Amino acid sequence: MSLFNTKELTIGYRQKSGNKILQKNLALTINSGEIVSLMGQNGVGKTTFIKTISGLLEPLSGDVFYNGTSLQKISNQDLSKKLSLVLTEKPFSFNMSVLELVALGRHPYSNWIGILSNEDKEVIEWAITETNTNYLADQKLYQLSDGQLQKVMIARALAQQTDLIFLDEPAAHLDLHNKIEVMMLLRKIAKQGKSILISTHDMQISTQLSDKLWLFNFNEPTRIGAPEDLILDGSLEQTLYLKDYGYDMIHGVVNIPQTGLEISVIGPEKEKFWTEQALKRNEFQVKNGASLSIVIKQGKFLLNDEEFSTITSLLGALKNT
Repeated sequence: MSLFNTKELTIGYRQKSGNKILQKNLALTINSGEIVSLMGQNGVGKTTFIKTISGLLEPLSGDVFYNGTSLQKISNQDLSKKLSLVLTEKPFSFNMSVLELVALGRHPYSNWIGILSNEDKEVIEWAITETNTNYLADQKLYQLSDGQLQKVMIARALAQQTDLIFLDEPAAHLDLHNKIEVMMLLRKIAKQGKSILISTHDMQISTQLSDKLWLFNFNEPTRIGAPEDLILDGSLEQTLYLKDYGYDMIHGVVNIPQTGLEISVIGPEKEKFWTEQALKRNEFQVKNGASLSIVIKQGKFLLNDEEFSTITSLLGALKNT
């Protein structure tokens, strides 16, 4: 079931000299329980799109629909029950506590004086627990790291209990542990029937988490499809301008030019992989069957009958070969 769609939507900015169009004639759809990642170069209009479909900016033309109802016909109060938004902008007041910020997510449901019901309190507690931010509940926002604040902003969005959640660069300030945690959380939320749109530059999030990608390009139509299809047909590589840098779309690494000695590596998969990565980084040519070989046994690296205990010491010997 389609929860969100656009019709002939054109986004950008109105200027005295004429409209600045970033993307035009957008016809995009998000279904229930679906995760969509929006990707493209800086300046292509990703954040402008998120703000436009959230009602923060007016479209230059076209329309946005939620459950078949035009955004223009939905009041702010009703929209806040349909859509929650996590932007990269900082909160307006850093003197609030984490609990107070998350509680703002219940504003669309609380009475006119903002008194929280027992149900509101239960939802707030659930949102904080789901994002593993319980230990931060009483801290002020100015006491948080950027990564902690990002997770708290996601908790506020969860507390809003909307069917649609839009996030602009949700992993921008997160370390690897917290990024994985947020990825798994978003996946869990989607399985509960909620629809999620993520604007991101992170290929790990977009390719592993998303059901489909929207690729924004300059002066070209949006490309839509499953991550795997858009990788295989070259669309993702073209959109992100990766080809010129020798980016390996299979392994997610940059291929550094290799002009040094040809070396083969034999050993267990994990050790072999990271040894080859170290060799490539130092511009050695990794090639099966090369006359010079490294054999890995029981955590030791054997080269020309000499044994090394670390890759660092192995590289030192190779550079003197």
